[in-house]
Amino acid sequence: MLALGQPIWVALDDAGRVVGGAVCQWTPRLRVMLLAWLAVRPGARGGGVGGRLLDAALASWRTEYAPCLVLAEVEDPEHHRGSDLTGDPARRHRFYLDRGARILDLPYFQPSLGRGLPRVPHLHLMVLHVDPALRGRAPDTVDAATVRRYLQWHQRSCEGRVGTDEQSTRLWHAIDAHLDGVPYRSSLPSP
Repeated sequence: MLALGQPIWVALDDAGRVVGGAVCQWTPRLRVMLLAWLAVRPGARGGGVGGRLLDAALASWRTEYAPCLVLAEVEDPEHHRGSDLTGDPARRHRFYLDRGARILDLPYFQPSLGRGLPRVPHLHLMVLHVDPALRGRAPDTVDAATVRRYLQWHQRSCEGRVGTDEQSTRLWHAIDAHLDGVPYRSSLPSP
């Protein structure tokens, strides 16, 4: 493993070739990190590189930044299909769940990442780390105000404004319905 500036981690093989990488987006004002990218080269997947990479990156980020929340956008395997290039969404899902990630019970979508690019629907917003102070008032939840502030900031930074369209409104209402904390999903459908 090799850290290239703290928000970027790269995994190298014995010959020094890049076999994987992890990149986070750090929002210092909110103290929230989003795992923007975790990838392992095809042919090197399934051998533990991704797990070691994620573990090392998360440990470093928690020490360096002290985030209150670390999130990841992960495709819902019920709605997304993989490829040799992008990998298998069901395996990716299990990968994060096996590492202790929890899925927030929200109708999440990735905001548009640029002019003319569509939003990506049917994603799960996974919690990789939550500071104990940000747990919701109800058991097994995350503070709703922090989740809403971050997701509105994220949408504004990607799309230029906080959405009032049907998809966005559904997300804001789902958060607001849980004043004592956004709950985690209790179970997942079988992939």
